[in-house]
Amino acid sequence: MAINSTNWRKDTSTLISKIALKLGGYENINLLREESYKILEERGRTRLSVKLTNKRRRMADEGVCKSKRDKLNKLDVIGEDSRLLEIYLAVVKDMAIKYGVA
Repeated sequence: MAINSTNWRKDTSTLISKIALKLGGYENINLLREESYKILEERGRTRLSVKLTNKRRRMADEGVCKSKRDKLNKLDVIGEDSRLLEIYLAVVKDMAIKYGVA
C-alpha cells in the first residue's frame, strides 16, 4: 500500500473510504477522519484546530475573502507542514492495516 506525497489527498481519501466500507458503510467516513486527526495530534504533539484557526486569522489579515477562508480544512493545514504530512500518511497506513484493508 503506497501513498505518494503528490497525490496524498486522493490516496488517503480512498483508503479511508475503503476502511469505512469494510466497517459497514460510508457513514463511518467522518468518524474515521476524526480518529486519524486525533492520532495525528497525539503523534505530532500538535492541535490541528488551533493551527486551522491561526491560518484563517493570517488569511484574514492578508485580506483574503471570507468564503475562501471558510473553505479551509484540517487537510489544508496538514498539507502545508511536511512533518505533519508524513505523520498523517503513516497514521492512515496504520489504520488501513489495523482494519485489514490493503
